[in-house]
Amino acid sequence: MFRPIITALLLSAGACPAFAQAQEPAQEPAKHLARLLLVNFDRIDANTDGIISRGEYQNVQIVRWPQIDLNGDGFLSEDDFPRFAAHRVRTQLAKITYLDTDSDGRISQGEFLNGPPLLFQRADRNGDDALTRSELEAARNQD
Repeated sequence: MFRPIITALLLSAGACPAFAQAQEPAQEPAKHLARLLLVNFDRIDANTDGIISRGEYQNVQIVRWPQIDLNGDGFLSEDDFPRFAAHRVRTQLAKITYLDTDSDGRISQGEFLNGPPLLFQRADRNGDDALTRSELEAARNQD
């Protein structure tokens, strides 16, 4: 069910940072992710209540994990990306170090799934732990 979403989100912020930057150089990762969530809004909004809850977003993250932990070691690190993209990967991973709650230099599956999504921090204007289309549109259009 989430396969098309996964492919799109895999190339987005936090999932495959180097490729996201390469494909969308003019867009900030959060803006790019907001655009992808808008495009896939109806698929992600599993209960069709008109919002993407943290739980619905986490369901996407659960499906994404095996596709971004390419070496299967249970951690997101530079080892999961091609060497030719090492500089860009380091730069993008540095932007999500807030997920590394135990400060071991790697992001575990638990940290990835349970950490606060950056997009929620930026886009959830009313603090209700859910994203509406209008909040995503505003995040997409932020300068």
